[in-house]
Amino acid sequence: MKIAEIGGEFALIDRLIASMPSAHADLIAGAGDDAAVIRISPEPAPLMLVTTDLLVEDRHFNCLWAEPEQIGIKAAECNISDIAAMGGRPTWMFISIALKKSADVDWVRKIYAGISASCRRYGVVVAGGDTTQSPTTTINITLLGTISPSDLCLRSHARPSDLLMVTGSLGASAAALSLLRQGHTPSEYLLEKHLTPRSRMDVAETIAPFANAMIDVSDGLGAEVGHICRMSRLGAEVHLDAIPLHSEVIAAGQALGIDPHDFALQGGEDFELLFTIPAEKMPLLAKKASPFHEVGKMTAKNEDPVLVTADGHVQALPGGYDHFS
Repeated sequence: MKIAEIGGEFALIDRLIASMPSAHADLIAGAGDDAAVIRISPEPAPLMLVTTDLLVEDRHFNCLWAEPEQIGIKAAECNISDIAAMGGRPTWMFISIALKKSADVDWVRKIYAGISASCRRYGVVVAGGDTTQSPTTTINITLLGTISPSDLCLRSHARPSDLLMVTGSLGASAAALSLLRQGHTPSEYLLEKHLTPRSRMDVAETIAPFANAMIDVSDGLGAEVGHICRMSRLGAEVHLDAIPLHSEVIAAGQALGIDPHDFALQGGEDFELLFTIPAEKMPLLAKKASPFHEVGKMTAKNEDPVLVTADGHVQALPGGYDHFS
């Protein structure tokens, strides 16, 4: 049986985790969130966060249009974004890289220069890693972080009637990738969003004390809303005309004959934050940081999330990116 036949990437993860020892009194959250949460000292001491991500050549980056420094930045930022999505602060990084036998030393050094630039931006220290040889360049980063117990944002913490908010416009990375694959030259804005993404550490710690659930938009808005619904056992409504789209994303959709909302709903790698928050807390958060965009709300029913179009039509919310689809 193929992975796609059982439901894709996340169905595979569920099956694998079910056969593994994955319960412990000090493991507050494991598989199913952006990072694992581990208690290492009695409260009120900070909790430890642990995340890891793989980047594979021709799957997550393409050397035809990505410079090595850009590859390094992306590798670091996608992990830092996971820590941001928990409301935490990144601390210690471990870098493992599998390189082709023909790899140029200066090219590899530039990848690490990109990683270093992101680490310095957030005060992250590189504490170790590993190297090996492989037919395909693969970068794996493990990142540790810390979070105050009172500020922890899990995907399972959403509540009925919470507003669904995003920290910025969506779809730019996917729009750039679609243009590149079809031989077009994306705008400078779209290229920057795709090749050198930034995590939203600038607002994550401000949002955390007010939010209930939070997740980063790495696999598309549709997938991320679905994850929150599944973990919180709730439903959700997303309003199509409320999804924030940059004018360049709209232009890319027009050039390719694609609804630009598809880039936001199913594309991924925006690394904006999606969070749920009680309506009465939103004015308090808005005084500390903005702008944020309301895209829908959580609902009480334990059911699949829905998409509401401008004319009021209700349909299933599309899923996002899946590595095995």
